Amino acid sequence: MSGYVDEITAIEHAVARALSDAGVKDDSTVKAVLVHDAEMHDGTIIVCDPDGKSVSITQRLSQMKNDPRFRDDFPKASAPPNRPPAATPAGAILAPDRSQFEAISSGKAVVR
Repeated sequence: MSGYVDEITAIEHAVARALSDAGVKDDSTVKAVLVHDAEMHDGTIIVCDPDGKSVSITQRLSQMKNDPRFRDDFPKASAPPNRPPAATPAGAILAPDRSQFEAISSGKAVVR
């Protein structure tokens, strides 16, 4: 019986850690679903997805994020910060200057 309790405890801890990393509240229905569907095999925790495939907790969370039943349990994506455009090197913003082309090509002006 102790092995079973240890397995359940390990699953609950792994799910809680994954939920924290994903920004999902601990009292979310996502937690109950993950704990219910998770199994431990050879020390590795896997979760069965709706298609019956075994996936990691992180992969299942990614699937659940797009599922309309669980979408509201995940934090909303924040808008990117309002930053000014990156600086451009001075030479990149200069347009070619052809005003002295004749003087340079005739030898009257020298470019150094």
